[in-house]
Amino acid sequence: MGNPTAAEVKVATGALEREAQKWDDNAPALTNINVTMAGMSLTRLEAGLFQIVYDAYEKVRAGLQDRAREGASEFAEVGQTLRQVGKTYQDEDNAQEHAYRNLW
Repeated sequence: MGNPTAAEVKVATGALEREAQKWDDNAPALTNINVTMAGMSLTRLEAGLFQIVYDAYEKVRAGLQDRAREGASEFAEVGQTLRQVGKTYQDEDNAQEHAYRNLW
């Protein structure tokens, strides 16, 4: 198996960029869930007659809020990582090209 052509590198880095964009595009949905869950917080007084389920409700609500916040951050990080992989792939290909040119 030989080295990839410039066109193959372009296809690969383009695919990585498109995938990174998908992760970036979906991160706001998790941020919205985080905000929504924060707005669903109740005090014991607001829970009124539902005191018996208050602790379970708050535990689930807070857990969902935390996971959504963490998820949004992780989605952004995955997007950044995919872009960095694409950049590294392109940089490595460029460096190899220069090495080949110096052979002649």
